[in-house]
Amino acid sequence: MTSTLPRPTLPRPALSRPARSRPALARPAGRLVPATTTAVTVVALAVAPLGPVASAAAAPAVDPSLAPGAVRVWTTDLAAGQHLARGADLSWSTGPVTGPDAGTVIAVDPTRRYQRMTGFGAAMTESSAIVLGRLPEETRRSVMTDLFSPRQGIGLSFLRNPMGASDFATDSYSYDDQPAGQTDPRLRDFSIARDEQAVIPRLREARRINPGLTLMGTPWSPPGWMKTSDSMVTGTLLPQYAKTYARYFVKYLEAYRAAGLPVQYVSAQNEPLYEPATYPGMSFTADQEAAFIGRDLGPALARAGLGTKILGYDHNWDVPAYPEQLQADRRAARYVPGTAWHCYGGDVGAQSVAHNDYPRAQAFETECSGGTWQGTDTQAFAATMQTLIGVPRNWGQSVVLWNVALDDRRGPQNHGCDTCRGLVTVHDDGTVTKELDYWALAQASRFVRPGAVRIASSEPALPAGSTGLSDVAFTNPDGSQAVIVFNGGTTAADLTLRVGGRHVSTSLAAGAAATYTFRAPAGVRPAGDARLGWTDLDLGRAPAGTPTGRYTLSVGPALLDQLDQVRVGDRWLVMSRPYGSQLVAPASTALSRTGWQVTASASDPDSPVANLLDGDLSTRWSSGTGQVPGMSLTVDLGAARTFSQLVLDSGTSVGDYLRGYELQTSPDGSAWTTVARGQGTGPVTTVALPRTTARYLRIVSTESSGSWWSVAELNLREASGTVRQTSRGTLRRDSARLPDGTRVQAALNAGRSTARVAIPVAGFDYRYTLPAGAAVTFAERPVTG
Repeated sequence: MTSTLPRPTLPRPALSRPARSRPALARPAGRLVPATTTAVTVVALAVAPLGPVASAAAAPAVDPSLAPGAVRVWTTDLAAGQHLARGADLSWSTGPVTGPDAGTVIAVDPTRRYQRMTGFGAAMTESSAIVLGRLPEETRRSVMTDLFSPRQGIGLSFLRNPMGASDFATDSYSYDDQPAGQTDPRLRDFSIARDEQAVIPRLREARRINPGLTLMGTPWSPPGWMKTSDSMVTGTLLPQYAKTYARYFVKYLEAYRAAGLPVQYVSAQNEPLYEPATYPGMSFTADQEAAFIGRDLGPALARAGLGTKILGYDHNWDVPAYPEQLQADRRAARYVPGTAWHCYGGDVGAQSVAHNDYPRAQAFETECSGGTWQGTDTQAFAATMQTLIGVPRNWGQSVVLWNVALDDRRGPQNHGCDTCRGLVTVHDDGTVTKELDYWALAQASRFVRPGAVRIASSEPALPAGSTGLSDVAFTNPDGSQAVIVFNGGTTAADLTLRVGGRHVSTSLAAGAAATYTFRAPAGVRPAGDARLGWTDLDLGRAPAGTPTGRYTLSVGPALLDQLDQVRVGDRWLVMSRPYGSQLVAPASTALSRTGWQVTASASDPDSPVANLLDGDLSTRWSSGTGQVPGMSLTVDLGAARTFSQLVLDSGTSVGDYLRGYELQTSPDGSAWTTVARGQGTGPVTTVALPRTTARYLRIVSTESSGSWWSVAELNLREASGTVRQTSRGTLRRDSARLPDGTRVQAALNAGRSTARVAIPVAGFDYRYTLPAGAAVTFAERPVTG
C-alpha cells in the first residue's frame, strides 16, 4: 500500500490549556510604572501630554512640496524625550558609498513593487468609545483629530469594530440577546441600539475626520442561544443556526451602512483557536469556518450585494495551516481574499510562508496589543516598531493594534485582559496621555497613506539572536517615498539610504525610530538581488485582488530557514509544505516498539512518557509547561533500526502539537546528527526522511508556544520502494539563485485538480502532490559543520 503524509485537517482544539491568544493574560512580573493622572507629567513611557503634534501640527502626512533634493526626517527617541520630532533635512549625494560614516547601507528600489497598503490603526472597542465619550467636547475633538486627521494628526486609517462585546466592554452583549432557554431564529429582536450609545458616535466622528477610514467587523461570539453553551462565553456554533448567523452578519452590515458606516471587511470569528473561560469567545475549527464561509456567510453577503470582503482566521502567526486550509477549500476560498493575523504567537515570517504557499491571498495584521508583559518602555517600543516594520515586509496590508483608548485602570474590562495598553490613556481628571504605542504607530500612519505600495528595501543580515537596524519602504499614491528605520541595537548606528545612484548618510540613536520622506527621481536604477538579499520568483499573471497582480514569491535565506529541511546525503533538501500537499511513499510499515525507552526534558506528573508508547490515543505524555526552545524527547530503540518516517500524534490534545522541531539521531546517545528541521503541522505531525539507521532519536523543540507539548503516540515507519520523480498537471515554474548561491525553484499549480511536482534531490523517495492554487518552493543547501 502507499503511505501518504498529508497536511492534516485541524480539528477542534482541546478545551483545556488552549494556546493563549494574548500574552496579557499571563501577567508577567515585569510591570511598567502606572500612569499618573496628570497629563503634563512624563508618564512611565516618557510621553508628552495630548495635543497636536508640536513640531508639525499643520503639516500634511504626505508633503507635496518634497523636492528631489530633500530628505525629511521624523524621529521618536524615548530616551531623548523626542516624539515624532522633525529633524534637519538631509541632502542627496552621488558617487560611491564609502567612508566610516556610511555605516549600514539600506538599498531602496522603487522599481520593485509589492502589496498595496490598506491602512494603519487600532480597534474602537466599546471600552475605547466610552472613555473617549466621557471627555469634554473640546478635548475629545482634539484627541480624535490627533488620532485620525491625515493633516493635523497621525492619520489612523483602519479601525476594527467588535460585533457586540469583546473583553473590552462593560459587560457581555450581542445584537440579539434572549433570556435563557429562548431563541430568535428569525432575528426579530436584532438591534444595534447598544452600539449607538457609544461606539457608533465615535466611529462617525473618526470617519468625518478621515473619510478614507477602513472599517472591519469581527465577532467575539454569536448570541449565546446560537451556541452549544447557550452563552457568549465558551461553546461553538450550533449547526442549525449557521444560516441564521450568516443573516446576523448581513443585518449588522446593513445597519451600520444605514448609520453612515460602511464596513469593508469582516472575519467570521475572533481568535477561533482560543476559547476564553471568562469573556465572549468561541471555538471555531478550520473545518467549521471553511464550511460556514463557503456555504452560509459568503453566499449571504453576495446575495445582499454589500461588497464586504471576508478575511479568514483572525488569529496568531503560529498556526498558518488554519488560514491555508481556507485557501485550499475551493468553496470557501472564492469568498476569502485574504487572511487576518494576530501577533501573540509565532513569528511574523509566517505571513511570507503562507503567502508563498497560496500566493493569491492577501495578508492583514488585525490585532496586536501592547501591555505590561512587554517589559520596559524601551522593550515595548521596540516590539511595536518591529511589528510595524515586520508586518508589511511580510506582505501585510494593514497594521492594527488593539484599543484606541483605555482608562487609568486599563479598562473598562469585561473579565479579560487587565494589562493591555491603549494608544492613549484617558485619566479620571479628564486629561489624556499619548502612550508609546501611539508614537510608534505614528512613524508609519502619518507618512504611509492608504494605497501606498511597499517597495524593495534591503534589511541588514544579522546574526541569530542579535538586534540592529530594520526597515521597510513605501511609495505613496502621490509618488513620494517613505522609509521607516528602527535601531533595535544598544548603540547608535550610522546608516546610508541608497536610491539608485544617490545616497544620504545619517545616524540613528539606540532604540530610536525614524521615518525618511523624499521623492525619488524618474529612471532610478534597480538595486538588484545582491544588494537586497533575496530574489523574487514570478509565476505569471494572477487574478484581480492578488497582492501584486502576479503570482510573486519572495525568497531569501530567512524564509528558507522557516521551511521543512531534510538531510539527504551531503545536501539539505528544503521544501515548503502548503496545506493540502502530500508526500507519498510507495509503501511503509510500522516498526515494533518493543524494548523502546523514552525520556523527556520535562513532564507533567500526571502525563508520564510511558503513555506515548501504550497504544492508547486517549492517554498522553505532556511537558507540563508551555513549549520553549530546547525542550526535548529522547528515544532509545534498544538497537540500531532503519526507518523513514517519524509520526507524532497528539491525540485528543489537538492544540498541543509541537510548533517547531529539530530531529537528531545518534548511534550511541553521545554524538548527535541533525537529520530534519521543520514546523509542526497539526495534531499529527509526520517527518519524512530518506532511509535512516540509528539507535537513538532526539526530538527538540525550536519554537515557543503557550500550549503544552503533548504526544499521545510516537511511532516510526519504514518506507520501501523507489520513486521516479516526474511532474504532472498545469504547473507554472520559475527558478533563480540567491545572492549566496543557493538555487531555488518554485511551481504553482494553476490547474483545477491536484498536480504532481518532481522533487529536485535524488534519494528522497516520495511523490510530492500539490493542491490547486498552491505553490511549492524547493531549494538545496550543502551540509556544513
